[in-house]
Amino acid sequence: MFRLPEKLTKLKPYDPITGSYAVRLDANESYFDLPQVLKAKIADQIEQISFNRYPDPVATEVIEAFADYYDIAPDCVTAGNGSDEIITLLLGTFMAKGQTLVTVSPDFSMYGVYASLSEINVVTVQKKENLQIDMDALISACQKANAVVFSNPCNPTSLGIPRSEVIRLIESAPDCMIIVDEAYMDFWDESVLDLVTKYENLVVLRTCSKAIGLAAARMGFAVMDPYKTGLLRAAKSPYNCDAISQKICATVLREKQILQHCRDEIIVQTQRLYTAAVELAQRYPDLLETVYAPRTNFIFIKTAYAKEIFEQLQAAGIAVRCFPHGLRICAGTRREQTLLISELEQILQPK
Repeated sequence: MFRLPEKLTKLKPYDPITGSYAVRLDANESYFDLPQVLKAKIADQIEQISFNRYPDPVATEVIEAFADYYDIAPDCVTAGNGSDEIITLLLGTFMAKGQTLVTVSPDFSMYGVYASLSEINVVTVQKKENLQIDMDALISACQKANAVVFSNPCNPTSLGIPRSEVIRLIESAPDCMIIVDEAYMDFWDESVLDLVTKYENLVVLRTCSKAIGLAAARMGFAVMDPYKTGLLRAAKSPYNCDAISQKICATVLREKQILQHCRDEIIVQTQRLYTAAVELAQRYPDLLETVYAPRTNFIFIKTAYAKEIFEQLQAAGIAVRCFPHGLRICAGTRREQTLLISELEQILQPK
């Protein structure tokens, strides 16, 4: 009888929130859509595409735009169909079956899933009570591992590791590939992106789905030294990034002033959301245990009543992300946040 491998049959599909909600604060997207003038510019660029031809296999134009935006060398950048493809590629090609990957918990859940599909052993280091990484424990685990991956700032906790601590990890585990997922680093200033040519064991991931506001156009990037970049480009599928997404992302990445304005506004709104949530936690300490100071475009609230609050928000047409002991809430517009806080007030009030 034909049997599928257990690594596949035990998988459960990623479970995003589906359906129609008046307020969507669950997926950490930018609340800014592209301005009409920029959409028109993109439309002009798309009209120039020869749809009967394959896209540029190296994604030269978008890599150059990305490199210029972040002031790095283009020959250090590989483009992928979202960061998820990049992560899958790194684990499947830079690591071998039976090798060991270190992750931390809580963190982005898909790291372990992609590792299991490549038959890589996963060792998980639990974070401290305050949800910060125990760097000494992580360094110790990396001494016996082939790679480590973690998000910085972290999804879902919204917390970050200072650049100095990431450097300490890189230097303390020179034989371990250090994969730093900086999907949310546009909202903070502790990046190690500029160090990829200094440390041969460092890989930095970036995305267009968060601060850049292009979640609809799947585009992610791996940044590392030119030698490993050449290897990853050779290992990826020849035409992994479609021509439309390449044009969209290249066009948007050139609009530095617009992007930086949107990023700054999102940071302001995230701080506003954090302040409002802290005030609620002070008034209802038995229900909301901790609101963590964010380094991202979302906040994380530790609460034993996450499921109950989540379900009541859903019933009111507001989508947030629920975890076993907390809620992840993305910064929205002022109107969306007003609706959220008002509804939370109703939920938390004694009945």
